[in-house]
Amino acid sequence: MNLKRIAATSLLAVSLTTAGLGAGAGVAHADSASPTPTPPSTCLPNNADDTWPVWADGQPPRSPGVTVWHDAHGWHLRVTHNTIHDRVFSGAIATKGELVDVTRVRLEKNDYLVVAPGKHLVLFRFNNYGGIDGFDFATHCAPSLAFGLLSDGHPVPVGRISIGAGQHHPPADPFAITRTA
Repeated sequence: MNLKRIAATSLLAVSLTTAGLGAGAGVAHADSASPTPTPPSTCLPNNADDTWPVWADGQPPRSPGVTVWHDAHGWHLRVTHNTIHDRVFSGAIATKGELVDVTRVRLEKNDYLVVAPGKHLVLFRFNNYGGIDGFDFATHCAPSLAFGLLSDGHPVPVGRISIGAGQHHPPADPFAITRTA
């Protein structure tokens, strides 16, 4: 694997971890154009993964770029594109809670998906040939999720990021999705 690409993804992860998960950090939230403080990290008594914003629920239609959604089984991230050339999607998802039950979806042997020690961070790098690549995961005691997404080493344009069945676009990349009360 190309060390420059791993380093770029790792740098993105560090910026998510330090900027996106600090109290009141200036990460753009998909549910608001202005940053809002991250609620205190409290774990639900039943560890349920069901209190995320309703606009993040339901699978968006397949479209070029990155799709993210939540449902009764947890969170899902998929990538694809419509160009004649291969495209590399990479990124990180970080939380103060834990990212658990991370499952590969249609990945090939040259794709990279790793959960960092402590389960606070997932790093990925997918060589996409026009099909679908992705992964599923659940959360445990996560007050928010910080996403940083790259396509061929550049931030994914927000118009190419679809969240939930309503195809919401975040105001910026990186962005965060915060649990609802």
